[in-house]
Amino acid sequence: MAARSNSRHPFAWTEKDFRDDASPVRRQLAVSLRQICRHLVIKSPDGSTVLTHPTQAQAAKHLYVGESSLTRYLTGQYVPSEKVATSIFEIVCRDAGGEQGLGITKKHLLELRALAEQERCGNCARHREEARAAGLELKASLAEQKRLSKEAEGQDAELRALRQRYSLLRRETLRIHLAAEAGPQNRRPEELAATPLPVPPRNRDRQQRMNDVSAARRIGRRAEELAGGGQPDRVLALLRHTVEACTSQEMALLVALLRSKGQDELAGNFVHIYGRDRSDRDVLRAALVLHEQNVAADAVALLRAAAARS
Repeated sequence: MAARSNSRHPFAWTEKDFRDDASPVRRQLAVSLRQICRHLVIKSPDGSTVLTHPTQAQAAKHLYVGESSLTRYLTGQYVPSEKVATSIFEIVCRDAGGEQGLGITKKHLLELRALAEQERCGNCARHREEARAAGLELKASLAEQKRLSKEAEGQDAELRALRQRYSLLRRETLRIHLAAEAGPQNRRPEELAATPLPVPPRNRDRQQRMNDVSAARRIGRRAEELAGGGQPDRVLALLRHTVEACTSQEMALLVALLRSKGQDELAGNFVHIYGRDRSDRDVLRAALVLHEQNVAADAVALLRAAAARS
C-alpha cells in the first residue's frame, strides 16, 4: 500500500503565533529553538524510516519534554531551564551531525536563555511589588469595610429605635383621632383626666377657624417679607417664636399656606422646629391636623422630627 501523502510542509508546528506578552528577547529565543528543531531526525517506531513530517508530539517525545511545554517554549510563553535547553541543543546536534548547519551555537543559545530568564526575574520582582501593594490596598479596604459595617450596625440600631418611636407616635395619633371623633362622652374617665383634648362647641368652630387662618396668613406674610429681604436670621427667629406660641391648627394652616406659595424651605424648617421643640402631645395634635389638611408628608416629617430628638 502506498504511503499517505501529507500536504503540510515539514515541521509546520514550529510556526506558531507568539504570545502577545512575549518580549523581544523571549521571541528571539523561541525563534532559535524553532530553527534548531527543524533539524531533528525522527524515525518511525520500528526505526526503519525517517519521518519527513514528524508531529509535535513525536518531536516532544524525541526531545524528552512534554508536548505542552514544547509549545510554550516555541511561543515565548516559557523560558526553558538551562538543563532543558542544553539537552534540546545536544539532541539536535546529534541528529544533524554537529552544530555547523544549525545557524546558532550552543553558547549563543544559552546566552539568549540567560537573558530571557533575567528579564523574567525582573518581571517577577515587579509583580511581587505589585502584589505587595495590592495586598496593602486589600488590607486597607477590609479595614474600611469593617468600619463601615460597624457604622451601619449603629445606624441600624438607631433606625430601629426611631421606627419604634415613630410607631408609638402613630398609635398615639390614631388614639387621639378616634377619641376626638367619639367625643368626650365615650371616653374613659382616666383618658379625660390624663389627656384632655378640648373640643370647641360647634357654633365656635367657624369663628375659631377664621381666627386661625388670619393668624397663619399674618405669620406667612411676615416670613415671606423677611425671606425676600435676605434676613434668614430674623426668619428663623420668627419661626421659633411662632412654634412657641401657635396652636396646632395654626401650625397646620401656616404649613399649608407656605406650601401653596412655593415657600417649601420655610415650611420644611417650620415643621422641623415644631417637631423638635414642642411636646409629644402638641406634635401629635399638629400631625393629626396636618393629616386632616391632606398634607400627610408634612405630618410624617413632623413625627420623624419628634422621634429624632429622643
